Amino acid sequence: MKIQLHYRKREQGLSLVELLVTVVIVLLMSLAISGVLSTSEGKKRTMTSVNDIDQAGNYAMYQLEKTVRAAGSGISDNFQQVFGCQIFSALNGTQILPFTPAMGAPFTALNTALAGVYRVAPLIIAKDLTTPNVSGKKSDVLITMTGTAGFGEVPTPFTTVAGPGQLNLINSIAFNGNDLVLILDQAVTNGSPCMIQQVTAGYAGAINVTAVPLSGVYTSSPIGTTSLANYSGNAFAMNLGNATANMPNFQLIGVGNNNVLFQYDLLQGATFNTANAIADGVFEMHALYFVDTNADGIPDTFIDPGTAGFDFVTLESGTAASVATLKSIKAIRLGLITRTSLSEKPTVPPATTGPLTLFSDLGAPFTYTRTLSTAEKNFRYRTIELTIPLRNSLLLN
Repeated sequence: MKIQLHYRKREQGLSLVELLVTVVIVLLMSLAISGVLSTSEGKKRTMTSVNDIDQAGNYAMYQLEKTVRAAGSGISDNFQQVFGCQIFSALNGTQILPFTPAMGAPFTALNTALAGVYRVAPLIIAKDLTTPNVSGKKSDVLITMTGTAGFGEVPTPFTTVAGPGQLNLINSIAFNGNDLVLILDQAVTNGSPCMIQQVTAGYAGAINVTAVPLSGVYTSSPIGTTSLANYSGNAFAMNLGNATANMPNFQLIGVGNNNVLFQYDLLQGATFNTANAIADGVFEMHALYFVDTNADGIPDTFIDPGTAGFDFVTLESGTAASVATLKSIKAIRLGLITRTSLSEKPTVPPATTGPLTLFSDLGAPFTYTRTLSTAEKNFRYRTIELTIPLRNSLLLN
């Protein structure tokens, strides 16, 4: 009988206390493993986010450097008289410059400030003209213009006034079908109108051919307050690029909502009145001019783009003084602040304490300081700076 009772006791297995202890141990182990996995995943997410903004920032700066270095190409090398002329252009019979409707985000404020008027210039910085929703602070806009014809900097003089749908030039060797042509009088005052027209598709210019026919989506006359008939026999034509194969780059670049860097095509080669995203992760963008003050072709002084005479409204005025100032700008100092897209878990200390600074090596007058709010400190940031020469403006005096 005793043996039988002993056998039954062994069949009972673990007691309730033993089970509870086992469950507690398993739970503690699960919590420990979950904590390790959570920490590991958090670190992995942080590293991925930081790598993402590093790559996004480098890509954005690459795109900006490429654009800025080329600014002025094809419109400034040998004929600077074109600087400051007011651009008139139409697309499919609709005037696109001056752009009088409300321009799409994030360039609405800039277009309003300029009343839609844009003038030929390699590069202009419009200080504090976008307010991205994520940052909530002001960022700068770049206005850049680049011809892409390859020999567009050599103007071709008129022989007689333009006829209906036709230019009469001393030769047409610089022009082919679908080329975009900038037309401007030689005997003009600063800021005079210049008109963009398009060469007829299939046309092939030659040294002994003087008539250049005009037709295509960019051909229109009159455009606003100017027409081909306004240009005298002393006008000239300059090749800007090709409407179908190699569009000139007349564009605005600035930071918009959701940390996106946008580009807007002033010639509307893409979707009408729509900015195109070119990079993400960009929190703010700021820039300074690097200016040649003694006309030796070497930049020697940084100038804030809000300084009187260097503000974008003055540089877009087309006056002789503004043209001289444009010629003195040889480079810019560009600074980007990038930010991760995912917030870190609230920690002590925060992910980024701040403040963030740009241009600190240039001293107090030029240093930009960005103080972060408590919520903003839960993100991680990077700053990128670069001095970029306007290679086509270095020898302009």
